[in-house]
Amino acid sequence: MNLQYDVSLKPYNTLSLDVKAAYFVCINDLYDLDAVRKFCLDQKCPWLLIGGGSNLVLTQDFEGLVMFMSMNQVFWPVEAASTEPMDHFTVIVQAGYDWDLLVAESLLRGASGLENLSLIPGQVGAAPVQNIGAYGVELKDTLESVEVFDFDTGKAFTLAAVDCEFGYRDSIFKRHQCWIITQIQLRLSLNHKPQVGYGIIADTIKVLSGEVAAKASPQQVRDAVIHIRSAKLPDPKDIPNVGSFFKNPIVSDSKMKTLARQWPGLVAYAIGSNEHKLAAAWLIDQLGWKGFVQGEVGVHEHQALVLVGSGVATGKEILDLAQRIKADVAENFGVMLEVEPRLFNGRGEFYLEL
Repeated sequence: MNLQYDVSLKPYNTLSLDVKAAYFVCINDLYDLDAVRKFCLDQKCPWLLIGGGSNLVLTQDFEGLVMFMSMNQVFWPVEAASTEPMDHFTVIVQAGYDWDLLVAESLLRGASGLENLSLIPGQVGAAPVQNIGAYGVELKDTLESVEVFDFDTGKAFTLAAVDCEFGYRDSIFKRHQCWIITQIQLRLSLNHKPQVGYGIIADTIKVLSGEVAAKASPQQVRDAVIHIRSAKLPDPKDIPNVGSFFKNPIVSDSKMKTLARQWPGLVAYAIGSNEHKLAAAWLIDQLGWKGFVQGEVGVHEHQALVLVGSGVATGKEILDLAQRIKADVAENFGVMLEVEPRLFNGRGEFYLEL
C-alpha cells in the first residue's frame, strides 16, 4: 500500500473542486483493500472511494483516507472451439476500467447491449451504483453479477443482478455504502436488436448515416448517442461539471395532468398506468435558470440540468445554487427535485435537504 498525505483531489473529480485528502492511496487489488481497511481501523478514520469522479461533489477537505480505484483489467471470453452458433457471451470487467472504453471495445467484438450507454463518463464500478441508463437502456438489462468487498467485515462476495434492487438511478449499493464493487459480469448479445424508441435517436441515425433506425448497426447507434450527448452536455475537461445534476422526478398521473393544464408544453413520459416521469431540464428551463451565472458557478447555457463551475468554484457554491433551483421548482411546480451526484463533506456522504 503506497500511502500519500495531503493530496489534492482536484484531478480526481470532474467539477475540479480543489479539496484535499488527509490520506490517499491507489487500489490495485484486493490485498490493497485489506491493507487499507486495517489502516482505517487502526487510525479510526473515515474513508471514501473515488473512481472517475464524475458523480460526486466534494464540499470540504476530507479528514480520512481517499481510495482511487485502479483495478482495471477486462476479461473477454476466449473464442469457443464449438461450431455451434452463439447468441451471447459474458465479459468480466474490473471496477477501475473506463466505462466508455468498455462500450467501444464490446462493439469491436461484435457484441451489443451497451451502445445506448455510450459516452457516459466514469468507471465501470460506478455503473451498478447508479444503475446508469440512457435512451431506453439501463445497466440492469445486461448485468449478471457484481463482485463486492465489504469494507466493514473484510469479506468478499458475489451479488446476482436480481439481488441488486435496481431502480431508476438507484441500487442496493446506495444503501450499503460499506460495499465496494471490485468487478462486474455482463451478458452481451450477438444478435443485435437496436433500441431506438427515443425519437431523437432514430432521427440522428437517419441524419448521420441515412439508415432507417430499425436497421441500424450497434456502431450507428453509438455514433448517434455520442453525437447527441456531445451536443447536449459539456466536456468536463473544458467546463467542470458532473453531467445531469438532478434526476427526472416521478409523479402521479393526476399530478401530471394538473401540471399539464397549468403549464402547456409540459414534457412528461408515462412509466406505468399511474405514473409519469417529468423532464427536470424542462422544469428548470421554464423558470429561466438556463445560462444563469453567479460568481464561479452557473447553469450551462444549452442544458438546464447541468450545473457548472469555473475551475476555482467550491462545492458549497455548487450546492447553494442547487438549493436555489430546487426551491424554485418546488414553489412553482410543487415537485421536489432529487440531486443525482453523491455529496461529501469532511467525514463522509450527506444528503441535500430543501
